[in-house]
Amino acid sequence: MARFFPKAALLSCAALAFATTPARASLYSLTVTGIVGASNFAEIPSGTPWSFEVIYDTDAPDLDFQLTGSPTPEFGLYTNTSTPPALTQFHYQAGDYEVTVPDAADFLSGDIQITFSGVHAIDINVSAPDLFPTLGGEAVWFHADFNDFSSRSIFTSDALPTDPALDVDSFDMSTVSLLTSSGEVTGSALTSFVVMPVPEPSASESEIAGIVALGAIAVRRSRRFPAHRTPVPSF
Repeated sequence: MARFFPKAALLSCAALAFATTPARASLYSLTVTGIVGASNFAEIPSGTPWSFEVIYDTDAPDLDFQLTGSPTPEFGLYTNTSTPPALTQFHYQAGDYEVTVPDAADFLSGDIQITFSGVHAIDINVSAPDLFPTLGGEAVWFHADFNDFSSRSIFTSDALPTDPALDVDSFDMSTVSLLTSSGEVTGSALTSFVVMPVPEPSASESEIAGIVALGAIAVRRSRRFPAHRTPVPSF
């Protein structure tokens, strides 16, 4: 019994530490839905509803100078070659076609481009050929662009979007596409457009995670360093 209380105290303290550690508030999600308007592939015919979600890290640096030659306040480039990477997760579905890119390391390439000039625009590019199912036997990648050509100021800078007021009516022209070398599945009719911060895990979820993690460590240590046993004398 003497060994139990230090371990219990350790687990309780660790659980409290996990519960009070906040999630990264820099993570945001963009979720968009719409209808396929044109398709070269029978697997996803015109009229099919589609949806996608991309989760991005607003702490990712602006690498606009890689395309412009020098930093500019009118253009933002956020890629997965930076630290931290810009895109952390991605999901797309249209009918039975579905793809999930679950981690930043799974993107072969990915970027979000923000135009903050006469046109306000968001461009998103995702390439993860090992995870995208093929269409017509060809590799698939994803592109989306959302454009406002009016004099409205829907952005305040070339930073990654965090404004929850952005919606379908914020843009004059939009296109969301799956692309191959010889065809595409594309849609310009949006039914929803939502920007929101990624919810932080609840205290109970964090506490459970902490207890499980520390419990696993305790089990490994007990297996590696078994408790000393006093030999029983033989008579």
